[in-house]
Amino acid sequence: MSMKVRGRYDGRAIVPDEPLDLPQDQPIEIEVTVITPELVSVEAKQAAWERLTSRPVHGAHISEEALRRENIYEDRA
Repeated sequence: MSMKVRGRYDGRAIVPDEPLDLPQDQPIEIEVTVITPELVSVEAKQAAWERLTSRPVHGAHISEEALRRENIYEDRA
């Protein structure tokens, strides 16, 4: 099992930002990545993009035929 957890170092221990679904005294391995302001910015942009692209699209349905070049630019009376 693998998971990514954010947390903070309080001077003595690493404290997760949210509760972990692990049994007490469970041995784990931790890889530490220090989050710089630049990394926060990149991660925030990526998270915003994922939220935006994961939303369902609502509105009128336009068929592929209607979007073909010859149909978009044809003269309309």
